[in-house]
Amino acid sequence: MRWRDRAATRARSERLPSTNPRTCFYSQTTYRPTSAQADTLATAATTKKTTTRKSAARATKAKADTSPPTGNGNGKKAQKLVIVESPTKARTVRNILGDEYEVIASVGHVRDLPPAGYGGMKPKENRFEPEYVIVKGKRDVIKDIASKAKDAERVFLSTDPDREGEAISWHIREAAGIPAEKTTRVVFHEITKPAIEAAFQEALSGSASTDAPDGRRPGELDMDLVDAQQARRVLDRLMGYPLSWFVQDKVTRSASAGRVQSVALRLIVEREREIQDFKPTEYWSIRAQLAKEGRAFEAELARLPGMSRQLSMKPPFETRRPAIGSEAEAQALIATFNRSQFAVSKVDRGERKKSALPPFTTSTFQQAASNRLGLGAQRAMGIAQALYEGKDLPGQGAVGLITYMRTDSLNISPVARKEARDYIAGRWGAEYIPAKENVYRSRAKGAQEAHEAIRPTDVRHTPESLRGVLDRDEMRVYTLIWQRFVASQMSNAIFDTMAVEIEARENGELRGTFRASAQRLKFAGHLAVYGHHVEDSEDAPDEDSEAQLPDLAEGNELERRNVEGKQHFTEPPPRYTEASLVKKLEELGIGRPSTYASIVQTVQKREYVRREGRALVPQELGFLVNDLLVKYMDKYVNTGFTSEMEQELDEVAEGKRDYLSVVSSFWTNFEPAYEKAKGEATKVDEPTEILCNVCKQANMVIKWGRNGKFFACPRYPECSNSLPMGPDGEPVFVAPPSVTEYACPKCGGETIRKSGPYGPYIDCTNRESGTCDFRSGVPVGVECPEEPGSGQLVEKRTKRGTFYGCWNYPRCSYTTNSLEPGKMSPARPEAEREAANAKLMERSARGKAAFAKRKANAAARKAS
Repeated sequence: MRWRDRAATRARSERLPSTNPRTCFYSQTTYRPTSAQADTLATAATTKKTTTRKSAARATKAKADTSPPTGNGNGKKAQKLVIVESPTKARTVRNILGDEYEVIASVGHVRDLPPAGYGGMKPKENRFEPEYVIVKGKRDVIKDIASKAKDAERVFLSTDPDREGEAISWHIREAAGIPAEKTTRVVFHEITKPAIEAAFQEALSGSASTDAPDGRRPGELDMDLVDAQQARRVLDRLMGYPLSWFVQDKVTRSASAGRVQSVALRLIVEREREIQDFKPTEYWSIRAQLAKEGRAFEAELARLPGMSRQLSMKPPFETRRPAIGSEAEAQALIATFNRSQFAVSKVDRGERKKSALPPFTTSTFQQAASNRLGLGAQRAMGIAQALYEGKDLPGQGAVGLITYMRTDSLNISPVARKEARDYIAGRWGAEYIPAKENVYRSRAKGAQEAHEAIRPTDVRHTPESLRGVLDRDEMRVYTLIWQRFVASQMSNAIFDTMAVEIEARENGELRGTFRASAQRLKFAGHLAVYGHHVEDSEDAPDEDSEAQLPDLAEGNELERRNVEGKQHFTEPPPRYTEASLVKKLEELGIGRPSTYASIVQTVQKREYVRREGRALVPQELGFLVNDLLVKYMDKYVNTGFTSEMEQELDEVAEGKRDYLSVVSSFWTNFEPAYEKAKGEATKVDEPTEILCNVCKQANMVIKWGRNGKFFACPRYPECSNSLPMGPDGEPVFVAPPSVTEYACPKCGGETIRKSGPYGPYIDCTNRESGTCDFRSGVPVGVECPEEPGSGQLVEKRTKRGTFYGCWNYPRCSYTTNSLEPGKMSPARPEAEREAANAKLMERSARGKAAFAKRKANAAARKAS
């Protein structure tokens, strides 16, 4: 069965019954009427995705009038509404389309799965129909879209050209209640006048001007892409939430896990363990300083006489061993070579061609931005997004400067290739363009999504012409993209090369063969873009630095000036950087262009990994979470499984598989493995020899909390003792509870000063009996000016800094940033104070109710 958009069947008054159980899986589901008023839909808390067949959707769409509206019967000009995601993109598109169109922004997603639980699904009942809610803060946006769509004669959905953008368009249409026959999907990969005009013409005509990808029909929403994006979100929820509950229960409540983030963490942790377990191997190299007619050069020992295949001069050694493995061996050879005569035995002269690298994909762009510009993946993508959405150019208004930056395609349109060749010929000469156009093919595993590689929308927008328009980082990123694209369309660079073999002989007997090589740039080709010399690799410095050798010929005798050895040790594999992790994920087929940056950021935000310089270093919590998942849920945090799942999602996007089969088959296998892991896994607590200083009945254990590690009594809840961990890893013992001078502002009882993992605090003595719930920070000795007598100020800390508030919060909303005389906030007028307090109490009540609901839901999930 295929999940499809029910909007295509709005005109039908009744659902026809089906006798086929496969096609009527959801036939008993009651749906919200799709003809409901737009305002009602805009304020709905949730709405459910509906189903129909692709053929019905296309049949209905075919009946719709796809020609551009020209009037409304009253002589008025037709109203055309265009919806995009970003306000910046809206401004650029509006500048291109003109006053005939109104362009508004949804500001990203308008609907999503609920923040908690399985998103309305009931997997235990084999029901995988997701429930959607309006994203917080988007009700007014939806209401505005619905109102303007109601007045418009045609609505163009012009969100980004990938799965995410397709899903955003579908959600906008459903949430705002826009009839399917009134909407037209418009897809463009660059925000320029020619591209947008062509995209609108193509969408309205219903036929592609060029071959449409994946057989999509222009003007329609591609429900295969919507299903693929929905499947990704649902699978992330069905797998991510249970795994998060699992690690929260076994490690710490602040932990989390996910379908892709846990695989990325595993790669980083396993690389760190490779480094920890690595045993270096010693080896030596020997170099000779030689000269001919006073011109000195260097040669390196490359081969020893009769050297067996079990020996190697340089790593990797693997099953072989170093040819020179100790200082004693090296010194013996150096002494021999210092007695030897050196002569040229072989000279090879040739030519080497160096091809340009292909234009950027998302992955290679993020790698280059990290390696060459020092920009993290998230930052680099943010800058690229701004360049894509448009910058104000003098005399032109807002113009998109690069094509869509979430892509794994290496394709370049014929028009762009021709423009680049014309520009190159005009600037550098005809010899700098190859006779045959450079065309690249993607080798990325599971490559899909967008039409083209990342390139400038107009090659004539050189970096120099944009000075004063772009800021420093925007200029660096644009220059990177512009140079890479232009170079990709240029001729090969050509180097003259010379390789020389030199024999060292002692009394005519061969002792060793040395090698030296050099190259000279003969024709710059694509290197002209970079000024002839460039580091143009994602991985390593360029190897094309020129070296000079004297004019050598076979039989030339050489002057021996010095021979010296150098000790080396093999090195472990390097830690992952953001760039190398993205590259690895792409090689494994994990993640897609739109997800690389978020994957890298997530493992850092969870504090599983810390960035040291550019290296990603796993932390202790990262090791604990990874080891737990690998031990009990290995299959689901395995690179092979994750890659296969990405392929399944690609098949959904291509229409080869349906949403339901992918999701249900996953859950059928995942649930029993998850339940088994929950039953077998034990809590990750580190035992100690420290006796609990309260109950004296058990040794304390080390646990993980939001602020790191702390000590706790394992007899909880019988004993709730806990102690913070000091910098030396030892418990910080605190003073025992003591009665304070302050009376409880709620019941008038005594208060007790206590200490916990987060520091000292005040409790009412009646909390234990349940007759009072007062708890607060320790007073700073200053009365609240708005509640003198009963109110005391306590210190509060947030990410923004420290402030002071009344301990009667939320009944009293007074705060001040300073306690110094003259700087302390005065008491507010009574009316203002009462209004603020009432608002705070209302918000507090909602928060408590939401917390109680989450607690009850968690208890219900645990019970089930």
